[in-house]
Amino acid sequence: MTDSLSESLLGAMEQRRGAVAPWLGALQGQATEVFKREGLPNRRVEAWRYSDLAKALRDDPVADATPVNPPSLQRAALAAFVDGALDDNASSYAQIGAVNLRTALGEKDSPLAAIIGKVYPQADHPLVNLNTALLEEGLALRVPAGTKLDLPLHLRFLWTGAGSDGRHLRLLIQLEEGAEATIYETHDGAPTFSTVVTEFTLAKGAKLTHIRQESFLAGARQAAVTLGEIADKATYRAFYFSQGGQFARHEALLKLAGEEAHAELDGAVMVAGGRHCDNTTVIEHAAPNATSNQVFRSVLAGSARGVYQGCIKVGQVAQKTDARQLSRALLLSHKAEIVTKPELEIFADDVKCSHGATAGELDANALFFLRARGIPEAEARAMLIEAFFGEALDKIENEILREAVAKNVSFWLTTHAGEAAHVE
Repeated sequence: MTDSLSESLLGAMEQRRGAVAPWLGALQGQATEVFKREGLPNRRVEAWRYSDLAKALRDDPVADATPVNPPSLQRAALAAFVDGALDDNASSYAQIGAVNLRTALGEKDSPLAAIIGKVYPQADHPLVNLNTALLEEGLALRVPAGTKLDLPLHLRFLWTGAGSDGRHLRLLIQLEEGAEATIYETHDGAPTFSTVVTEFTLAKGAKLTHIRQESFLAGARQAAVTLGEIADKATYRAFYFSQGGQFARHEALLKLAGEEAHAELDGAVMVAGGRHCDNTTVIEHAAPNATSNQVFRSVLAGSARGVYQGCIKVGQVAQKTDARQLSRALLLSHKAEIVTKPELEIFADDVKCSHGATAGELDANALFFLRARGIPEAEARAMLIEAFFGEALDKIENEILREAVAKNVSFWLTTHAGEAAHVE
């Protein structure tokens, strides 16, 4: 790695080592060594075959002057980040017991410090190592046993595009036995380059709902990874919404570590223009009687590109596994592209596992039915697309959060009515 971008990142790694907490220096040093060896991920790496981060960072950023209006919830504990910096004056996260990352990691023996870098470890993962080596900000939340948080935690990230050296954040979430929490994570604007790594652990019977909403501008460049370990009878329910960007990739890497653990992932992707959006998931079943279900729905217009890579791993001890994954895509343009790569790795013999993928255009008969009743073509197409996403939105139990995501769906349809009004 001799190019200027890699040299710049390595220089930043040396400067930031131990900045958040001195005892983290060793962990960050290990991550730096891996980065020196592996470099930025590119298409020669199989897991990154369809998403070339190295190229995206070397390309000029895409200009986009669209106004940014980050969401605001009436009843939520807010952690407001602006260009990766936590604004305590605008935040209210302390009311549910959350703390900033530096406080959480101040003592090496604290419960939250004990999990950083330890949740479903990915020793050679390029993004996790890059984030570890450069991490500088973040938030941590620990929910005591038997506690159900009344308010969702709103992690609001506003990216103005200021600065060019990138921002790298770590989120730590720990739910003790029987605890329940809801996380609403939103990203608005255009980070020049950011990485966000979330590590969460769910103890026996805990329940975490995670809604991740990306409303990036066209020039956004972000790569994010969610790492989770789910214990006996614990549940992780997630809804991932993305409008893509110049480069937008989110990975969910989850380990069902206990019996009857459950993971439910629903994704909604709405990408237009020349944007790129990658959703990559790996769910490892490492205990008997665990279940997982993934359904990702994508609508692509213009020359947009979507990627869905879903892998289910079933260990030899994970008998009675029930795991399913499905990708469905609507292409509104002949220039739009969806790449789907489902994988099953099964080493147990008493399991139910399935995967499927469909891609096509809007139903011509349904469109004709609506047009025949006097509904304009663009409005008819919008109605069919909203119906396509309806089942996924209905799974968001919190009505306020469901409406917040639905507004993004409606806004996208309004903004891209010209692209959605015809097949090129």
